Order: sequence, then structure tokens, then C-alpha cells
Amino acid sequence: MHGSNPSSLTNPSPAERGLRFVIGCDLGAVPELLRDALRIGQALTERGHQVTYLAGDPIALLDQAGSSISSGLRQAPAMRAAPHLVMKRPQVDGFADRMAIMGFDDKQTLITLASIWNAELASLEPDGIIGLGTPILWLVGPAHAPTFAVGNGSALPPALGNSFPRHNANSTPLMDDATMLANANATLSRMGRPALATLGEIISQCHPILYGLPALDPYLQLRSNRTAGLLGAVPNPSLPPEQEHLAAFLDVNCPNIEMLILALAGIGNDITVDVCVTGATSGMRRFLQQQRHITVWPSYTALLERTKHASVLVHHGTQDITQQCLILGRPQLILPWTPEQEMLNYMVGWMGITWTKSPNVPINEMAVTFRDLLRDTSLTVSAQHHGGQLANTDIGNALPVMVDQMENVRQLA
Repeated sequence: MHGSNPSSLTNPSPAERGLRFVIGCDLGAVPELLRDALRIGQALTERGHQVTYLAGDPIALLDQAGSSISSGLRQAPAMRAAPHLVMKRPQVDGFADRMAIMGFDDKQTLITLASIWNAELASLEPDGIIGLGTPILWLVGPAHAPTFAVGNGSALPPALGNSFPRHNANSTPLMDDATMLANANATLSRMGRPALATLGEIISQCHPILYGLPALDPYLQLRSNRTAGLLGAVPNPSLPPEQEHLAAFLDVNCPNIEMLILALAGIGNDITVDVCVTGATSGMRRFLQQQRHITVWPSYTALLERTKHASVLVHHGTQDITQQCLILGRPQLILPWTPEQEMLNYMVGWMGITWTKSPNVPINEMAVTFRDLLRDTSLTVSAQHHGGQLANTDIGNALPVMVDQMENVRQLA
């Protein structure tokens, strides 16, 4: 299973051609899930299948693609923006809280969003549905076609009791689990579908596919299923280049992003920098392009393919970039600004491959951090060790495995 050959993604048999797939991503999906959705969609398209994306934020999906999307792209139903209140809600902690803010906390809202999903799916008539971090699509999808609940460790939690595990035992739930279950069952009742016994059945009624490194899975100890492997990659550690070379994966929504860009510009012309800023303004791109030592890349995916030429990777704390560090044996600098990024930073701290810095430090301090990081040989030694250890495991490319399962939708229907 883990050692599947990526070449199996080509030359499908005639019986496997022409399937229609819908790939859904909710508004607010973390950028790495959007990139993963694009990887899965590309793999299915290369096999001759028709793919339509239903995205809560189509512009964000285009940003991650770095260019136009040749497949179909539609607007998925989305919650209205949260109001800016002085007394804010408790912080989101775990998947049940994320379901609450996606509409499960209010029956009428959930029924409305579900009806729009149903209308979109009815018009597209897919053979298979793929949802990444989309609980409403997981709820209504099985009424239309075999539905795959796909995600890495953070995005596809295991069921725990009547709900899903929380990261902090002392945190306050945003909504009572029983209320959300009642709202979900009211929605299913209107569709003529059987009721769920627990919230966890929203995932188990689908066909779950887990991918990603187990070491980056916050729910690893609660898992009963095994990862399908790495999404579109295999471990391939290599020696870092002799010349100092930094690859930075940044997000325009990060606080103090302008200061980070200025710090990269001030790092010095003797250090080569590759950078991608998702959602960057035209002014940001022009400024970076004017720096002789900086090359600007249109998308994370394009830059990921160049990371073997980098000495160090800089990012905000996403699983796919950290995974790339371990695949290649490269150290990383994490600049976290969300709870999920802080958690990933905590999970990889023991490996000794990471420096961490707040994105809010002064420009000069950040520029010095970039230079010092490139010269910390202990990080490189540790990263090479972990890359070698990963290469000795049987974990392989998950994409062929996933595509094979998705092409069996006719048998699952």
C-alpha cells in the first residue's frame, strides 16, 4: 500500500475513464487543505476524470493554484463573516468547535447551508464526492454519491465518545454536542435520511482517507486507522547546497507580514531567497521582485518543487511544509500566528530541527535570525538524521492509493 508506484496514476483502463468528481473545501479552510485539494484534483484529472471544485473561498483556491484552474470552479455555500465584538467567543479548540462555527450551532442556518450544498450536488450529478474539512458536505454528500472524508491528522479527527477530541481539556465548547447532533439530524430528516447516533458518524458514514506523517498527527494515540502515506511525495533526503539558500512560504494574512518581507529584503545579497506570499498584493510582489537576491514564486506548490535547492525552509507552521523539511532533511524556521500553527510547532519541538520566532519582532532582529539560522549546523545535522530515519520506513506516496479508492465509486454506490 505504501510503496505504490506514482506511475500508476497514468494510463487508466477504459472502464475507469470519465468519472465526475466534486471536491469541496469550506470557507476558512487552512491553506494547506486547499493545496491538498488541488493535488488530488490534478491527479484525478490526469487519469481522465472530470473534476469540479466547490470552494467557500474560490479566490483563495486560485491563490494557492498560482494560476487559473482548468477544471470547474464554483462557489460553495459559506457562513456569513463573524461580527467584530468586544466580548469575543472562546477560542476554537478541536473539530467540534470548528463544526459549530461552520453552522452546526444553529438549526435554521445548518438546514439552509445543507439545502444549498444539496442543490449544487444535484446540478452536478457527481459519481464521487471528496470533502476536505467540510462537515456539512460530509453530512449531505452520501445522499448523492459515495463521499470521501479526506484529510491529514488535524483535519480528519477520530471520534471520541459522542463527539471529537479536544486539544485542551479545560477549554469551553462553543456549542453543546447534543444540540449540534439534534441540528444535524433535523437536516437529515428533511432529506429523508436516517438519523445519526453521534457526531462522529458524520465522518464514519463516509469513506475516510487519512494521509500525512503520523508524527504530525495530534490524534495519533486515538487512531485505529493507518495513514495512506504522504500526499504526492516520498521520502528523499539530500545534502543541503553549499551556498546559503532560504525558501520562505508566507501568508499575507499573517500579522506584521510587511515587516517579514522587509526582513527578507534586508538579509543581504549574498544569500539567495526564494519566496511565495499567498494573497500578496501587487505592491508586495513588485517590491520583492526588485531585490536582486530574491526570486518570487507564484504558488506554494511551485516553490515546494524547488526546496531541494534550499538550505532552510521558513513558514508559519503548516503540515505540508514541515513534512517537506523531513522528506528532504532540512531545518525550518516557524513563524506561528494561529493556534493550529502553535500546536504544530509544539509537536515538532522534540526533533531539534526547528527555530521559532514571533512574526512581530523588529525587522533587524528578524533579518539577523534568518542569517543565524542558516549557520546553525546542529539543526542541519538533526534534520538530516530525521530525513534518513523517515526514508527507512515503508511510508510512500498516498496519491495512487487514494485515486484507486476513488475510482471504485461505482462499486461503492
